[in-house]
Amino acid sequence: MSLPEYAGPRADMTVYRWSERSLTGRGDVGPVTTSLDRDALLRWNSRIENMVWATQDHPGDTTPGFVYVRYEDEAAVLRKLPVRDPHGRSGSTLTHVLTGPAAGVDLHLALAACRSDWDDWLPPRARQSALLGGHAGPGHDAGRLPPVPLGNVRRLLLEQEPLLDALDAAAEDLPDALLARLAEALMAEPGTPLTVIGSPVPGEVVVHALAGLLGRVLAGGWTFATREENDGAKDLPRFVFVRGDGAGVPHTGRRRIDATADAGPGGPLRDQAARLIAFRRRRGPDALTRLLPAQPLASSAQVADWVTRHQVAPGVMSDVTSLLEAAPHGDLSPEEDAYLRSPAAVPRVQMELRRMSEGHLARLLTTWRTRGTATPSLRHLLREMYVEALHRCFDAAVHGGTSELEGVLAAGPPDGRLVQEVLDHRMELAGRRGEPFDVLPMFRAAGRIGIPVAELDDLTDVLVDRFATADLLGEVDRISRVAPAQARALLARCARRRGSSRQRRDPFDVLRRTRFLADAVDRMAPHAPRQAVDLYRLLLSCTVGDSPGQREVLAVLEAAGHSPSPALLRALLDTCRRGRAQDLVAGVVVEQYFREHLPGTPYDGEHAPSPRDPWH
Repeated sequence: MSLPEYAGPRADMTVYRWSERSLTGRGDVGPVTTSLDRDALLRWNSRIENMVWATQDHPGDTTPGFVYVRYEDEAAVLRKLPVRDPHGRSGSTLTHVLTGPAAGVDLHLALAACRSDWDDWLPPRARQSALLGGHAGPGHDAGRLPPVPLGNVRRLLLEQEPLLDALDAAAEDLPDALLARLAEALMAEPGTPLTVIGSPVPGEVVVHALAGLLGRVLAGGWTFATREENDGAKDLPRFVFVRGDGAGVPHTGRRRIDATADAGPGGPLRDQAARLIAFRRRRGPDALTRLLPAQPLASSAQVADWVTRHQVAPGVMSDVTSLLEAAPHGDLSPEEDAYLRSPAAVPRVQMELRRMSEGHLARLLTTWRTRGTATPSLRHLLREMYVEALHRCFDAAVHGGTSELEGVLAAGPPDGRLVQEVLDHRMELAGRRGEPFDVLPMFRAAGRIGIPVAELDDLTDVLVDRFATADLLGEVDRISRVAPAQARALLARCARRRGSSRQRRDPFDVLRRTRFLADAVDRMAPHAPRQAVDLYRLLLSCTVGDSPGQREVLAVLEAAGHSPSPALLRALLDTCRRGRAQDLVAGVVVEQYFREHLPGTPYDGEHAPSPRDPWH
């Protein structure tokens, strides 16, 4: 089909064939029509003129060969077709050259182009059917070609036609033993040019398989030539495929692998390459993505270090995330299962769980919980997933948000003891860092997760026992501003506690700043005097006990300020001992009564009331 005009990035097309006078002025195989300007044509011609010839080692075979080359930010794909010249002589070639920005003419496009019918997207005058059928004249008689709409070509080859999927299917016919030999060669000498002799599958299939395995692991370009007579020419791509044994002269600096010859004994890297191939076949390309180094590896030493880091156990090259995904489905090898059951796997599992996105962790946790019968010996790893999910939920709650993991945990809440362990860990960590520990968001998150009320109450009692009274009273004051009911519940639990070994400071420090939590009580018992009295009784129980003496009463009144709350005075009268302690409270009650009901300036002996004043 003819592609419509496209306003995006463009590529150019040049056709090479035999001509008595090509666009470069020479008679032979050369450019006969192009969309390039003169300077660009000469630049590209100097790069590829030694590559435009099609292989002639099998006369009569018209299967095209392909070349992919890159030069800094430019790239080209060549399709070379053996043809007869205009005089009917064999040994000539028809070559189409697609040139453009390397970001668009990339390896994926080049590989897809190897499986494409170029007549589907070439300009009409440049199509093979037109050129070989005599519908377009040679040289300048053919006229200039229009540029190629690169965006449309990419959509056609990479999206509309499943050409890369076809290469995936063809790669299944590539023997693992040969792929391991080739991968070993690349891992041993990253970046070294490689010639493959007698490949049983087309060159683009081999390049596709190798790039999928090591393309983002090893340094070096992924340029290729799928069918060459030999590899002796200069400036050839990194990967060259030849059919026969005439590979070329031995001093070209290329490494050669003869696919038809005996492989011989392999070294450690071949074993690792075989494991890597098996891993990718079993787990798919996404799993391999998680093994990628931060930067492409440029030396065999770097490769060896990378292999060692990803060998999780003898004979097992993998990543823990893939193993965790496979375990619920019973898709572990004996070596992989043994590794996950070993104590050595736990720190690595914890690290990988911390790195996961919330969505990934949610899916993994759901799978493990619903298919747990498939992994009875690995239940300890499910516990690690719960721990990480709880930390994520609590982190989100502390910052005023929620986590999508709450819904997953609510579908199967973890044991309350595990929640307590997580909270204990967070408290200890906050203590070591000298940071405040916010209790309320934790319990709100725990409630949303679905922890039973009885277990939440038990958790609260344990937490209360770990805090100093001063800290707890500060929490009651703070929580009352946003959640009065929770503040009342926390105060009630504080009152039930009898003493604490964690009294780091005087609780009256907090009470003096808050007038004995007067505003907090108003928030927890708005317009409810009786309830306010009960709350003050709880406060007294937390600080001075259920039967305070004279010293304790003085401390309470001093903390309450100039005008103590009537509800506090009522609570004091109800709880303090008889005698002088109760007399102190009664005196404050009387004084406060007269201050509120008999306002005015007291008589001080200097301002006597006027005898004419009828009120005196």
